[in-house]
Amino acid sequence: MPSAEPRTLIEPGRLARWALSLLGLAALVGCATPANHYDPLEPVNRKVYAFNTTIDKAVAKPIAQGYVAITPQPVRRSVSNFFGNLEDVYIGASDVLEGKFKDAGGDAGRILVNSTIGIFGLLDWATPMGMEKHNADFGQVLGRWGVGSGPYIVAPLLGPKTLRDSTDWLGTYYMDPLRTHLHDTAWRNSLTALKFVDLRAKLLGAEKVVDAANFGDEYSFIRDSYLQKRYSLIYDGNPPTPLKLGDDDDNVGLDSLGFGNKPDDDAKPAPTDKPASEQKPANPTTDVPK
Repeated sequence: MPSAEPRTLIEPGRLARWALSLLGLAALVGCATPANHYDPLEPVNRKVYAFNTTIDKAVAKPIAQGYVAITPQPVRRSVSNFFGNLEDVYIGASDVLEGKFKDAGGDAGRILVNSTIGIFGLLDWATPMGMEKHNADFGQVLGRWGVGSGPYIVAPLLGPKTLRDSTDWLGTYYMDPLRTHLHDTAWRNSLTALKFVDLRAKLLGAEKVVDAANFGDEYSFIRDSYLQKRYSLIYDGNPPTPLKLGDDDDNVGLDSLGFGNKPDDDAKPAPTDKPASEQKPANPTTDVPK
């Protein structure tokens, strides 16, 4: 009788249980008004953020620094190209769901070129050939079709997301070619670990910028930067109005979960296959807190 295949690193069901646990803990924290109306879970999120930071400094960051120290830059670039090529599969699927068929065609072209003459993605020939790499995921798909962001969540080990963008965890899991096509568990887990090390290594430079900023409250800086970036991505870099992050009596507590008056991020951009520069901005007077 064949033995059951060992589980992969993180199961989607476990992610859902984590999210529900965070929401349940938030209900026990009390009804204090947060400083940011997208962050009703702030007391819990801050504790999880502190836990993640401790683990990162003790484990993830030293491993990433060692990887950078011993691995030549051309090799690191090839590793990043390889995982970027796999990522284009997920990006292409997201572009199709957003109705961006021109972008999806470009994604398919990138995969074809880089998987063949790029030697399984180790070399990125598509970008010099004019095939732009896009940024798309299931969270952007939902946002494009009018789903509000929901509360900001910091998940253990996985980091920040909004409730809407947490679908990205499930999307990357089910659309990951390593999981669907590589059946050797040892190789799959090794490549998955290398993927996370590569990602953490690429964040070392951004971390230096954050440290140099000396902004005071690191948690608030990371949260607000994340929310603003995601808001901009929903509108392809051309949002109709700035995202309001400060205190707003009409947009706290349950409102940020989608009840009552909706925050700015609930505005629905009109689906279009045109470039961001040619798109007509959504009506800034709709779905914006008064």
